[in-house]
Amino acid sequence: MKQTEEWNTAKSRIENQIKELRHRLHTCPEISGQERKTKAALKQFLEENTGLELHDCGGGFYAVYRSSTADSAKKGVAFRADYDALALPEGGAAHLCGHDGHASALCGAALLLEQQIKEGREPGRNVFFLFQPAEETGAGAAPCCELFDKEEIEEIYGAHNLPGFAFGELYTKEGTFACGSEGLTLRFIGKPTHAAYPELGISPAPAVGQILTGIPSFLNKKEHGYSGMALCTVIGVQMGEKAFGAAAEKAEVWLTLRAERGADLKKLCQMVLTRAEELAAQDGLILETEEQDVFPATENDSACAKKVLKVCGGRILQEPMRWSEDFGHYLNHCRGAFFGIGAGVEHPGLHTETYEYPDGLLMRTAESFLKLL
Repeated sequence: MKQTEEWNTAKSRIENQIKELRHRLHTCPEISGQERKTKAALKQFLEENTGLELHDCGGGFYAVYRSSTADSAKKGVAFRADYDALALPEGGAAHLCGHDGHASALCGAALLLEQQIKEGREPGRNVFFLFQPAEETGAGAAPCCELFDKEEIEEIYGAHNLPGFAFGELYTKEGTFACGSEGLTLRFIGKPTHAAYPELGISPAPAVGQILTGIPSFLNKKEHGYSGMALCTVIGVQMGEKAFGAAAEKAEVWLTLRAERGADLKKLCQMVLTRAEELAAQDGLILETEEQDVFPATENDSACAKKVLKVCGGRILQEPMRWSEDFGHYLNHCRGAFFGIGAGVEHPGLHTETYEYPDGLLMRTAESFLKLL
């Protein structure tokens, strides 16, 4: 009873601490790659409230508990949270995806672990808490994979809040949790001419038109053998200028490619690029291409996903999330699983102006990480 009372008292204290931390982070959002104040605030919190080692890692950092009773045959386990905010179209940033909550919950897991150890419940393995920048752009995870070179880790887990799902319920699945995606720019460059003499120039218009009308053919699941969903979404097209005496000389097509499996995303991208090259060669255009915001599919290890469902009392996610998460980079280095925790069926959606991470999920997330030890 004494231990239970001590644990419950500590939980209440920790919950208040991480609520205060989240509110602090929420008021100083920083866009991907510029999270200096956020990183400093998180490190300060951990330095003041834990005895964990802190190490910089790939633009982010990690805190580590090194077990004195660790089994030499049992490698460490890592938990990851992101902490960047969403860039706003009008400039600035806002925490409209809940990364302030993700980072605060991971701090909560670190505090709970230390309280558990204080009460004599040692995990018997090293535990790593990885804090990652730049998830929104997909640029943060890959550099942080240096963690696997620095430390011996056999499992990694991450979580995201899920508006539209039952509050506090945990969801995951074997295989793909979140789709892979990438932004693709196709730049067609022709030859300028007066609008009265279009035959003397080279227009990108026919190539642009054929790329756009050909999109359904890229997505034929039966023809191309996709193992899951594949999408090609037109983000925008820019061609020529509003100068009625000059024919269009240049054009850009912006596409987002998305697929349930990494191999399918690669196949889809190659088909689009091949078709663009064919059209450019056919019309005498120069083609330039650019890939950006590249996210690998987040494909969970089967055993790790089952572990999440069993020890955390989760539900099976029926379909992969269509949005992307750069956690897939970690799963290319180490087995693990990504899971979601419902933010409420009626909760405002991610990336909407009224979204804010619900404080009630902080301890649910922190305790879920702890259970995975």
